[in-house]
This record gives sequence, C-alpha cells and structure tokens, in this order.
Amino acid sequence: MADLAAVPVPESTGSYHPVPYGRFVEEVELHIPRFGLTVQSSAFALAREGSQMFGVLTCVNGKPAADYALAIGLRSSYDRSLAVSMCSGSRTFVCDNLAFSGEVTMHRKHTVNVFRDLPDLIYRMLFQVSSMRERTDGEIAAMKVQELQPATAHHLMVEAIQANVLPASRLPKVIEAWEEPKHEEFEPRTAWSLFNAFTEVQKGAGPRQQMEGSLRLSSLFRRELSLN
Repeated sequence: MADLAAVPVPESTGSYHPVPYGRFVEEVELHIPRFGLTVQSSAFALAREGSQMFGVLTCVNGKPAADYALAIGLRSSYDRSLAVSMCSGSRTFVCDNLAFSGEVTMHRKHTVNVFRDLPDLIYRMLFQVSSMRERTDGEIAAMKVQELQPATAHHLMVEAIQANVLPASRLPKVIEAWEEPKHEEFEPRTAWSLFNAFTEVQKGAGPRQQMEGSLRLSSLFRRELSLN
C-alpha cells in the first residue's frame, strides 16, 4: 500500500479526475465485510512505471475451508488506459494458482463526480462479484469430475493458444504441468487438473497478462466443456 501511495496522482482536469490507487483499495476493503467476506491476504503490482495498478484480494467467508478461496481482482490506471474495474475468480490453496473467471462489466471512468459515486459504485461491483461466486463454485465442481481424454486435452491446449490465453512458446510448459503434475491433487485426468496446468504456467506472466489470460482461459473452458 505504501508503494501505491508513493505514485504521484495526476492533476485533475475538467474531464479527468483520477482515483488514487490507495483510496480505491481502501473503499473495496471497507465494503467487503458487508458481503460476509474477510480479506485473508492482498497483493498489488504496478506497471508502466506506476501508470497502471493491479491488485488481488484473497477472501474467505468463514465457512469450512475448501481447496480454493475467492479472489477479487482490481484494476485502475493514471494514464487513462484502464478504468476502475474488478473481476472475480479463485486462488487454489495447494499451489497458489490464481485464475479469474468473470469480469464485472460495469466500470467507472475517471470523470467528474467519480469520488461522489465511488462508494456506491464499489458496492454494486462487489454485489456482482458476490453473485459470480456461485457460478465459479459450480464451474470448479464440474471441472473436478469431468474426465478428459487425451484428444480433448490436446484440443483445449490448441484452442487456448488460438484464444491468446498464453503465448505458443509457453505450451511445452503447460504440457509438462499436465503430464507431470507437481501436486497429487492434479494427478486425476480431469478438466480441473488441466485448468491448473495452465494457471501454474501463467504465474510467470505479468499482472495484466495473468489477469486477462485467465479470463480468456475460463471463458474457453466454459464454452468448450459446456460448464454453464
């Protein structure tokens, strides 16, 4: 948070009113308990010399522990390249793999009255994130029991490259993570194991690439495996 606060906030103009990164994060953390959630951990990254900010809040809800937690992704910028936005996903405890499965479609550009509107905006965004959680839980449960034949796994790998989930040069690493999983939880030949082979490799990407790549990955699996 100190690093976020250290980035100079651009001056406002008649049409542009940037939201300080720290204030955005603080407003989100203030509203999260209203949805029965507790922030377990948080991490942030800056890109383009501080012009873009990405964050992940890992949240738990006090229920019996599952093998993954809710992850809330945050994005914003000072160069007008990103609006204030969120996405919903999961963080797998056994390997710390992170994936986002749904992006909040509503976002707010840095325009006049943004500070007045920010609390209500964030509440409504978190409401959408909370609603997405049930879908994510259902999709993960479906992937855990859906066995993949080798041909299907290879098809998904090719489709993932075409969908720009990750660069083609990273595909051998995905194949390795699929064929020789590091964790026994991913030894079953299921869609969940293949999904985590991708997210394991994605951990080496930058914050924006990881966030956007995992959104594409979730969309691909949802479509190809009829997870809806």
